[in-house]
Amino acid sequence: MLDPGITGLIILALMVVLFIWKPIPAPAVGVMGCVLMVLLGVSSFEEAFSGFSSSIVLLMASAMVVGIAMFKTGAAQIIGRMVIRWSHGNEMLFLMTSCAVAGVLSMFLANTAILAAFISIVDSVCRTSPKIKQRNIVLPLACSVMFGGASTLIGCTPQLTANGLMSEMVGIEMGMWDLTGPGLTLFAIFLIYLFFFGYRHGKGIWGGRKAVDMGVDEEKIRSVIEAQFDRKKVTLMLTITVLMILSYITAVIPTALTALVAALLCVILGLCSVDDIQRELDWRTIVFLASCLGLANALTVSGSGEIIGDAVAGMLGDVRSPFVIFSVLVMLTLFISQFITNSTAIIITLPIALSLCSLYGFNHMAFCIGITLGASIACCTPLAAAQITMTQVAGYDFADYLKYCLPLTLICYVGILVAVPLFFPLV
Repeated sequence: MLDPGITGLIILALMVVLFIWKPIPAPAVGVMGCVLMVLLGVSSFEEAFSGFSSSIVLLMASAMVVGIAMFKTGAAQIIGRMVIRWSHGNEMLFLMTSCAVAGVLSMFLANTAILAAFISIVDSVCRTSPKIKQRNIVLPLACSVMFGGASTLIGCTPQLTANGLMSEMVGIEMGMWDLTGPGLTLFAIFLIYLFFFGYRHGKGIWGGRKAVDMGVDEEKIRSVIEAQFDRKKVTLMLTITVLMILSYITAVIPTALTALVAALLCVILGLCSVDDIQRELDWRTIVFLASCLGLANALTVSGSGEIIGDAVAGMLGDVRSPFVIFSVLVMLTLFISQFITNSTAIIITLPIALSLCSLYGFNHMAFCIGITLGASIACCTPLAAAQITMTQVAGYDFADYLKYCLPLTLICYVGILVAVPLFFPLV
């Protein structure tokens, strides 16, 4: 009979193949992995399915509910109108303002929801202002929500996945703001890049092509331009959002509880209904995250992590430099994330990193944040992340992503190597 650690690695390898091949949905693959961990004696039922009771899953679901309420009450659309007014029809000003606002919002709300709202805004602006072209706006806007979402614990799925894995494997958790220093550094790099180079670079790539119909729901466009919203509900929604952010900052109550209270208030005060949540909540992502946390716990208790660490250490030979190992693992994550979902890339590389940290005495937090950021900034293909995939409505060619995003990616890779050790020493 195989050692539980070896069996766990075989199951993990099967899960990775299925995640990449996609014969069945990713959430089902994750749950299947948890089931196999129990059936093949790698871990107990409670250990393998521990992710479904995780505070991290509750945090993500609650943040999504707040995002749904932001759109239902019209708070998101009103913010979009303000962006339109601030730009005065100037494309560059509209781009920079939209990216800054969307990035900040994505620090606290689901970035795919923010991007969806702004795509409607972009389409409405392009229909009324011939000076503003959709292709010059949509891909940079997706990058902005990607960088903004990577700057807090709740901004996007990858950091919650990474946090859950680290918690299960070594008992360490990221705080709400641990990503903020290096994350905002990358966000600032992106905005500077966009202002001085990216805007003109993009126009040089696709500027002469005919605009396409973005296929955005006309009803959503009208909601941005014409709809009248209940001022009382908008005020309540903005008040809840501000109080939620203040609670995150002051840490008066735990992060997950803060998000849960905010979500409950949205329902109790009628800012969104249970039917809205049932219909619009991203249940696939929630199940996927919960199952991944369960897989990580099962791998930890079975000893699979130690086996991975020993194997990679053997491959590295005499290399003991934390910076070299950090650089290689971040680059590996960044490369893998171009072709598969960033959370899946983290599942592949983070257990290796955490095992090496335990083996050599490196800082688990620094390696976790570096790998998380490496996965989160992948944007060179439309397969890299959900928000990048969404930009295809603007009619970009596959090669456009590589041409536009490769310089940005390389700059940000260097930014990760510099910024993360400044905030979190590697040893």
